[in-house]
Amino acid sequence: MQEGLEAKRNSGGSWADRLALLFFLFMLFLTGYNLLYGRYNLTEIKKMRDNMGELDKKLKALKSENMKLEEELELVEKDSDSQLEKLVREKMQLQRPDERILLFKE
Repeated sequence: MQEGLEAKRNSGGSWADRLALLFFLFMLFLTGYNLLYGRYNLTEIKKMRDNMGELDKKLKALKSENMKLEEELELVEKDSDSQLEKLVREKMQLQRPDERILLFKE
């Protein structure tokens, strides 16, 4: 009788083994489902990476513009009268009473 019980235990595996296998398969299914259809699926991650590249380019452009503006600010602070006059003439297109401004289209 003992031999028959031990043969049954060893032939089909224990409930713990079956439960562990079932849990593993369930987790594998959930992982695959999330990769394909979840909120952060593979296509969304690719879109985010592309968007991050575009944002990096914009950030570099803004940093470059910021550097130029800081250099212009330093020039104005060093030689304020001539730089201020240059700034007023170029940016605001102001003139002295006896001058004319010529604008060229680029």
